[in-house]
Amino acid sequence: MWLWEGTRPAGGEPVGEAVAALEAPGTPGEDPAVDAGAPAADGAVAAIDAVRLRSVVGLSLGLVGPRANLAVSGVLLTLLVTSRAHGAPLAITVALTAHRLVGWLAYPVLGRASDRTRTMAGRRAPYMAAGLLVMGLCTWSYTLVGGYWPLVGLVVVVKLASVVFGLNNVAAIPETFGRSRSLKAAAVIGACGTVVSLVIKFTVITTWTTDPATWNGPFRMAGGFMVAVAVAVLLLVREAPAARAVADRDRSRPSRPWQDELREVLRVPNGKVLLAGIFFFWAGLSATGYLAIVYFEKVQHAGAGAQTVAGWLTGAPALLVGVPAGYAVSRLLTRKQVAVIMPLGGAVLSVVQFFTTHLWQSVVLALASAPLFTAFAISLAPMLVRLLPRSGGMGELLGKLVAPFSLFAVVFSLLAAWAVDATGDYRVIWLFPAAAGVLQAAVMTRLRVAPGRERPQLAAVPQRLVQAVVDQVWGRDRSLLAGVVSVADADGTAWFERARSLFGEAEEPTEITADGAGGAGGGSGPGGGHCPPGALRHSIGSVSGSDPSAGRARLQDRHGGGGGDHDRA
Repeated sequence: MWLWEGTRPAGGEPVGEAVAALEAPGTPGEDPAVDAGAPAADGAVAAIDAVRLRSVVGLSLGLVGPRANLAVSGVLLTLLVTSRAHGAPLAITVALTAHRLVGWLAYPVLGRASDRTRTMAGRRAPYMAAGLLVMGLCTWSYTLVGGYWPLVGLVVVVKLASVVFGLNNVAAIPETFGRSRSLKAAAVIGACGTVVSLVIKFTVITTWTTDPATWNGPFRMAGGFMVAVAVAVLLLVREAPAARAVADRDRSRPSRPWQDELREVLRVPNGKVLLAGIFFFWAGLSATGYLAIVYFEKVQHAGAGAQTVAGWLTGAPALLVGVPAGYAVSRLLTRKQVAVIMPLGGAVLSVVQFFTTHLWQSVVLALASAPLFTAFAISLAPMLVRLLPRSGGMGELLGKLVAPFSLFAVVFSLLAAWAVDATGDYRVIWLFPAAAGVLQAAVMTRLRVAPGRERPQLAAVPQRLVQAVVDQVWGRDRSLLAGVVSVADADGTAWFERARSLFGEAEEPTEITADGAGGAGGGSGPGGGHCPPGALRHSIGSVSGSDPSAGRARLQDRHGGGGGDHDRA
């Protein structure tokens, strides 16, 4: 068993003690020994973990599957569906978004099932391999089935399987390499996978022509790659031995009713406002969706190749433009101003898009929208991280995170498709993100910001992020293929707590008054106002995960300047 799942470290922790360590008080990731595992003796060269090396190869190859799927699931698949739907916009939208009607329920359920799975291959590799296998077989069959509805069924299955693979792929990284090595692992795996997958994507795209008789090749090529890498993932990817203790904990943990978790999220200051605003944003973004591909082809006369190049031009360049400009905007305007003005700016850009006639104009508008999104994200990040799910294993948490967006995006997509059907003009799809932007801005006018918190208190965040990256890449005992992954280090759920701590701790009360109100922003966090003493005690206790006194000490340490600078990522 140890040979199959990974080499057991000398003096490895018994499962009972390991589970007890997971349940111990304290924020995961604060102890160097917990994060990095047992250090090697001075002068000793740590042996390469062969199982971990195999996992790097397997996960790198695994990325080829999603990239091959991405090569055909955007422009090419939309054009195939368009030919089967005879150009009917509503039929096109139904075919490409129907998976969302079941995905909102399937993602957390399958994530929870993955958390509780026990196999010789671990709990993530079987789901990743199954997702890739299903994606490959169905993609291969796209051009083999006849008619519209059989194709819709295949598209739904492929899109659900793609998300299942993605969720488990993310969860597998800390459970294989440890959270203390996750950034390095993700970078290496991403680089290796990108080199291979770009060749595949280029090959798939260049074999596509406007002649339907030639469409078999790209889909079958992509499907064949997915099936091949599914086998590689199942054979090569293995979690660290310590991850079994995390799995045992997840299997024994009682499930929490979703109603209780929803009520907890809605009790967060500004919770209802933030949720409504984010859902309107996502609905507007999804309204154009796949119909935009048809719009670019029919209105702007841009084929698959031109649209693919335009997508690349609005990737990295948008980051280069959006991040510095968005940061400057977040410093210039208050949070509430950003929360209201940025959606209105997006609405204006959508209206301008209505009148464009060339693809380059759409690229310019996409670059112009990047600072708006960045400013919104920077200003509201400390508030939004408080809405992250809290209960369940890594797979279930990720499933809960993506599920609501899957459901909420369907409505505007279908409305936009219906409007195109009714008017016969594809340009009307841009009126829906404009309407969503206005609705989002209206909702955000109800955002409550406490005095002293008008702008995000993120002065130390960039330095801490850089320090975390430096420690993970060059830190002692952070070798990607050597060293021991401890039990706490294999617990990926701590990422969610770290996000709340890293971005949200500036919203915590910096001083506690006798009536329970927090100074410089209040105990209610981003919403301001007074915090009931009981709720404040609960908040302090939740920082450490158990003991309120430990949480109070941690708050004093954070805001009083005490404590070390060790990487807690």
